Amino acid sequence: MPAIVADASILIHLSKIGCFHLLKDVYGELNIAPSVFTEVVEKGWGLAGSVETENAVREGWLKVTSVVDKLKARETAVKRKIHLSNAETVQLAYELRASVLLADEEEVRSLASEFGLEVKGCLGLLVEAVRRGLISIMEAKRDAERLVEGGYRVGEKVLKEFHAMLEEEETG
Repeated sequence: MPAIVADASILIHLSKIGCFHLLKDVYGELNIAPSVFTEVVEKGWGLAGSVETENAVREGWLKVTSVVDKLKARETAVKRKIHLSNAETVQLAYELRASVLLADEEEVRSLASEFGLEVKGCLGLLVEAVRRGLISIMEAKRDAERLVEGGYRVGEKVLKEFHAMLEEEETG
């Protein structure tokens, strides 16, 4: 099965709306960089995503996977002026030849595109969950609304694309 890598923003946003389980339901097994675990669980203990992430790691479906070329990740973080966890996430996805990188932060998405990686965010995950029959279109729309209400930043264009994809699923 192809590797899937997730960044911190995905873990946090999905847990805020009670949809963390969709990560396992849609992809089965995911990988995160150690710095993502540190950010979400250790430094973020008690905040959204911390308990869910720790439990998923304990259950074994969320793997904390070390980056091989840590120096390259550090150099990228310094050169691009981005968080180390974001640079490590992209480096890990590249090293694992991930089929999908789950990320919402623009700096991660931008760097990932330079590596030729396919990136999906929370909205893309909701569409995939609809395609697989895990949630209804109505639930996906509701969850997207809850993301925005919870501080999820998304442009009008992306929201329109999300709704168009859902309409496409509805008309089949």
